[in-house]
Order: sequence, then C-alpha cells, then structure tokens
Amino acid sequence: MFKEIINDFKEFRLWWFNYLFYRRHAIKLKLAVMLADIKQKAFNKRYFVVLIETPDKDKLVSINNNEFKIFKRRGWLPKKMSYLELEEYSFYQTSVGLNNKQSGEQREKAKKRYLKYARKCMR
Repeated sequence: MFKEIINDFKEFRLWWFNYLFYRRHAIKLKLAVMLADIKQKAFNKRYFVVLIETPDKDKLVSINNNEFKIFKRRGWLPKKMSYLELEEYSFYQTSVGLNNKQSGEQREKAKKRYLKYARKCMR
C-alpha cells in the first residue's frame, strides 16, 4: 500500500517538473515573440526569434539583419550562416511590412518547434 502511494507521488513529482519546464520555456518564447512584434512595429524591419549561444548560457533573442551580422562576428551564431539559413534556423519571424499580419497558427508552430528543441537539448 505504501509503495503504491510513494510511486504515485513520484509520478506526480515527475509530471510537475515537466509541467514547470515546458511552461517556463513557453513563456520565454511568448515574450521573445511579443518583443519581436513590438520591435517590428516600431522600426518597420523584419525580426527573427533565434537561440544564441553566449559564453554564459543560451538565450532566446529577437534580432534583425544588422544584429545578425554583429552576432556572427561575436561568434554567438555560426560564422558561415547565411540570411536564408537564418530564416530556417529561427523559431519565429515577423512579416516583412507593417500591413502583413502573422497568424496564430504560425505562433503555435513556433511554440511547438521550440518546445521540441527545449525538450531534446535543454535538460
């Protein structure tokens, strides 16, 4: 009887830690997407939400073409990466102009892709 109760608590503990892990990373991605949309509205440039590898830790950031070049020089992104590869590498990208709106489906797709990456690499 006590073994069953202990196993149930272990399962709940594992479920709780997984829930918190996914929730934390979903919030991080949501904030990065919101920041990219705000920057796009303010500066009318195309922004990408990418994961950069700094010496301290990995970060989700929203960058435009100029910042992309700077991050490549610093070594936070691969030096040989092209702009087209950035589009494939990014989790989310804003539209080219102010009048183009991104749909909720694209945001959900970005969320699923990032959580899949986080589950695989960030444990």
